[in-house]
Amino acid sequence: MVSRRYLRSGKTLVLAAVALAVLWSNPQVLPVNKPSWMPRFGEPGPPTDRQQPQEPLPRNLTLHLLPHSHSDIGWNLSFEGYYHTSVRQVLRRASAELWSDRARRFTWGDLAFLDMWMEDEGDTANGVLAGADAALTWRQVLKELMLRGQWEVVGGTYVSPDEGLTTWWAHNTIVDAGHRTLATQLNATTRVGWQIDNFGHHNTVPHVLSNTGYSWLVLGRMAYRDLYDFASKSTLQFEWRSSEHEGTNGLRTHFLAEHYGLPSTAFDFDHTNVCDEDVLLGELQQLARRHVRQYPAHGHVLIMMGDDFRFVRAARAFGCLDRLISASRKHESWRDMKLQYSTMTEYLDSVQPHLDAHAMRVHGGDFYPYQDKPVEQYWSGILGSRPYLKWLVRDTEQIVQHAEALVAMQRMRGTRAAWSTLELHLEFCRKQVAIGYHHDAITGTCTDDAFADYVERLRTAARVALRIGHVALQPVDDAEQQISAAYNADQHIGSAYNTATRDVDNGARDWLEIAPAQCTDSACVGAAVVVTNTLLAAQDVVVRLRVHSGSAVLVDETGVAVQPVHVQAVDSAYSVEFVVSVPALGARGVVVGNRTLYADAPMLRDQIITAAQIEQTSLRADLHQGGVHVRLRSERNGVVRIESGGRVVRHQMRSYFTNPYVQSSGAYIMHSFNLMYSIVFWIFGGMLASGLALAWLVHVGTRHILWLRHVRVPCSPIGANGTSTAGSVVAAAIGSVCGAISVLYAAQKVSVDRLDDWTRGHGVFLLAAPVFCAAYVVGGALRWRKRRACVCVASTALGVFLALALGRAWQSRAMTFRSLQFTVEHSDVCSTARAQVTEGTSVEFRLCADTPYLLQASTLVHAPNNREIIARLQHGRGRTLELFDGASMRQRRASMWTPVPGTFYPAPLLARLGELSVHVRQPVGVSSLSAGMLDVLVHRSMTANDFRGLKRPLIDKHPARATLFVDLRPDADPVAVNNRVNTPPLAFVLPPHANISPHSALHSAVPHLSLVGIRAESDSVDMRLLAHRSTDISMHELLRNTAGAVRVHGDWSLCNVSAVQRTETQASHVHLRSGEQALFRLHVDYDRSFSLSEKQHKN
Repeated sequence: MVSRRYLRSGKTLVLAAVALAVLWSNPQVLPVNKPSWMPRFGEPGPPTDRQQPQEPLPRNLTLHLLPHSHSDIGWNLSFEGYYHTSVRQVLRRASAELWSDRARRFTWGDLAFLDMWMEDEGDTANGVLAGADAALTWRQVLKELMLRGQWEVVGGTYVSPDEGLTTWWAHNTIVDAGHRTLATQLNATTRVGWQIDNFGHHNTVPHVLSNTGYSWLVLGRMAYRDLYDFASKSTLQFEWRSSEHEGTNGLRTHFLAEHYGLPSTAFDFDHTNVCDEDVLLGELQQLARRHVRQYPAHGHVLIMMGDDFRFVRAARAFGCLDRLISASRKHESWRDMKLQYSTMTEYLDSVQPHLDAHAMRVHGGDFYPYQDKPVEQYWSGILGSRPYLKWLVRDTEQIVQHAEALVAMQRMRGTRAAWSTLELHLEFCRKQVAIGYHHDAITGTCTDDAFADYVERLRTAARVALRIGHVALQPVDDAEQQISAAYNADQHIGSAYNTATRDVDNGARDWLEIAPAQCTDSACVGAAVVVTNTLLAAQDVVVRLRVHSGSAVLVDETGVAVQPVHVQAVDSAYSVEFVVSVPALGARGVVVGNRTLYADAPMLRDQIITAAQIEQTSLRADLHQGGVHVRLRSERNGVVRIESGGRVVRHQMRSYFTNPYVQSSGAYIMHSFNLMYSIVFWIFGGMLASGLALAWLVHVGTRHILWLRHVRVPCSPIGANGTSTAGSVVAAAIGSVCGAISVLYAAQKVSVDRLDDWTRGHGVFLLAAPVFCAAYVVGGALRWRKRRACVCVASTALGVFLALALGRAWQSRAMTFRSLQFTVEHSDVCSTARAQVTEGTSVEFRLCADTPYLLQASTLVHAPNNREIIARLQHGRGRTLELFDGASMRQRRASMWTPVPGTFYPAPLLARLGELSVHVRQPVGVSSLSAGMLDVLVHRSMTANDFRGLKRPLIDKHPARATLFVDLRPDADPVAVNNRVNTPPLAFVLPPHANISPHSALHSAVPHLSLVGIRAESDSVDMRLLAHRSTDISMHELLRNTAGAVRVHGDWSLCNVSAVQRTETQASHVHLRSGEQALFRLHVDYDRSFSLSEKQHKN
């Protein structure tokens, strides 16, 4: 019978009500719709109009309407799909509407679409304007509108890239390509940066833009905590300086208080023809009231009047906006306010005097990771979505960057008429790489159709760039025809390849092919294999070659035989691999010739090396290469222990699994899975509390347990006395241990299908019944009263909280619980150990002759649905992440209370944790959940939609290979090693009479200085130099290693990287700060070249 004492006590009911209110208001635990009056704990935000009195608007307030259209390059549709369905109409109709009324304004920020429009219709008569104006071309119309100040192009970058995943070279290339496009197509420039849709902002951007002629930057996405902080202090206009680049100029920044979209759907004139002046003016006043308090008190409010692909109905939109401006001049409530059209520059010029007179807030950090909403809405999923596209972007970038250097070096050898042809096609390649870095491309947040379009564009750019490099090395009369043929998707450029490229499925290196027409057993005309290196350091590289003649020989440029490391007969051809040492910023050649010309060189058929030795599967593997010994030992749960030189690194493949029914992850969002495990706890805790309560209600004053009468208990068991401290300790200990174990067991042992069922309410009996019975038995046996039961339940909740907060590393699960079995393959080129982790995932550890100090840990993943695959590396006790983007090392360290998604950061090139350095050839997301633990996000595929604009879930079935280069040397310079990893040589097959230089074209004698790109101009060569430390450069010192190879005809000059406001000053001494890039112009003439072989000329 229920105790009357229980009914008289109101404490329990009050505590239960408070707990219910807290849980109900906390979306992290219960993410359901809540009433507007209910508080949201831990969710700061600007106060709503209902929560504070309506303050009068300031007098003489000016509202600037900014009509604009944001156009993503490829998102739900492909690039060309968007152009033909909406963008073309927007550009044409907005231009026509502005032409008809000089008061109207329009802002455009997507240069790639503008470039496509000018190429498509720029020189075509518009045919829509009235009278004689109809004969004007669209280019003339747009130029005139820009001269009038009605149409403004902002941004200046060819696309709006993802700032976290973009390398330093790509950042500058995207800016340069945009400025060249703007200057070429419209003879215009811009000084306003425009990054309104990027998924977080990095402080590399103000450093790049402030050094390239920009004075303002407009941002559109900031983590909600930062937004609240800046808005509450009225500092959404601030000065942004790069903390990693000391001495850099700050960039004045305007942050949009709200999304770049329309004030409300009532202004969406593409989808409504209603124009209620009173309603719309009232909404504009409410918007102004919210915004005016969040910016400095200069009396100007910017109102974004546009959205994605808007102004297709430009006439309707401008017509209604004209009516609003006219009505505001007559409306009594607008007596002290002014409504007008403005461009971004007009608005910024209006606020400039006030900002010049008052100190601005200075911000030195960045805005990453991006969290648009409270409670675990981290956009970390973009770091692992569509990894194949991430790899392809970077692989194409490396090829294009290399081809750019080859064209410039060829330009140094003398003027050729074909140079302009090469430059034209090279610009196409740069633009495709820029498109690949768009914030909806490299992030993977695009549909399958857009993904396929990106892939095809990048593959075409890679083929064209390889052909450009081929032509740059060897002049040909039909350069245009050869390069144009590379645009054909069916053509395989077997005569050129990136030595770092590997097959996705089997990891094998790509290969060159000597065509049968050049060399067979019956006749061997011969060919020159030329390997080029654009790094300012010599490189050893393995070249893979296929020859259709067993009588062919390999010799170097001096006629000395080259010893291959692998020769194998395969399908009437010979697969040959050899190592070439290439000088810094130079080339090296190997001749594939006829035995009659090189009598001392052995034929390939006489050098067949036995196929690689393959060992049977075992739990151990030993890799040897170049004097380096790596020992692999397989442990439980798929852990691989890597030992080399006294260092021990552990490698393990793990996965996070998401529930599509509970706080699901999607293309953008990565959730921390706390909710899923919390639901398991609520079931566990609820049954625990119910069992203890029933035991107390039923067994008060008894000496046995009902239904278990044979179980006798002592009169005073532990905790029976309500004042016993020991009893409270026992109850707390039991509860906390049970809570922690329940969560950890659910995270590591319970099947994924079972967890999915429990979170949907299916099969809960299997969890609830045992817990309830156990709680009933324990509560009855120990005769706990309500105080002890409450302590136990509260401790259970505490145990769950601590397990989730402090045991974040256990929220992921090993992909296999067994030990891996290795299959080891030894050859003179590489030693490889392979192991199958799961049916769709395999790992491969490789040690190769060209980089024996780097262990390549490669993972081939076919990601199952609702899984996020990570590779975990453990070594040492490092706690602070260091990430490298090509210019500077930035440090990251997440709080111990930060959910798992908030700990992931983008690593474009390198991640370092203590003494553990991991280099990558594709951008990845990295995290450190505990000391010495580095997690690398490899792949993900989601069946749920996180509703951030992508119309369909991101289900990625494309296999991906992610390779981590683990440096086995603790004292190696990570930046120098990374330059080696991410500047791979290219290999080309040239005619046998090819002339190449054995010297470096330019070799820096200055330490800590890298060449990030060189570009030939019509009468000079431009070199981009990047300092990794503060460096004082002497021009004489820079050139002292090039004597005899370069003849200087003019003075050096220093100028900005960008074409915007480029000024030149003669310089004999230049100081570069860490991470700073400068562009030098040098007039040179190459006066030395040589023939690969005198005999070969005769042949």
